[in-house]
Amino acid sequence: MNFEDITNKAVEKGVETGVEKTLGVKDLKTVKAVVETGAAAGAAVSAATGLSVAATSGAGITSGLAAAGGVVGGGMAAAPAVLAAGPAYAGAKIMNETLFKDQPDLSAEEREARAAARTATNIGAAAGVAGAGAVTVAAGASGAAIMSTLAGIGGVVGGGAIAGTAIVAAAPVAAAAAIGYGIYKLFGGGKGK
Repeated sequence: MNFEDITNKAVEKGVETGVEKTLGVKDLKTVKAVVETGAAAGAAVSAATGLSVAATSGAGITSGLAAAGGVVGGGMAAAPAVLAAGPAYAGAKIMNETLFKDQPDLSAEEREARAAARTATNIGAAAGVAGAGAVTVAAGASGAAIMSTLAGIGGVVGGGAIAGTAIVAAAPVAAAAAIGYGIYKLFGGGKGK
């Protein structure tokens, strides 16, 4: 297994666990279907694991994160948010155009629930991107503190800093799904389309 395969498994498990704990939903069929499209989580994994040719070393990961964060002038500390932005946008768009799509033949209650879910999905994705940036500097903005935080996150699923980066980058997709689905159910969605 290569790093991308390991990280894909880690992200998938992290998303499942996060949604299950956030919503208390055991049947993750809907949320998992979005993640398994590979469009959102796969983009995060590819971006995180493709940080550098030498991404297996601490120096390689650090250089890759600094380059990614440098795109917005934020350096290493901004990298997870930068890496998370594309997948978060793609994930929210996929969910809103498939799961929560407005259809004129649906009941008024279902249409309202879907409209609320679309808004919540977008807010969840944006909050997730902000959270991706905040979580990496929670222990400090130094390179060592950021690497330690990412390694700790990756360690939860048996990986290291690369797995941690991928999880943090994919987390906004999970946040968007969890918040959107929660609001959808709160507004009575799925009762009688």
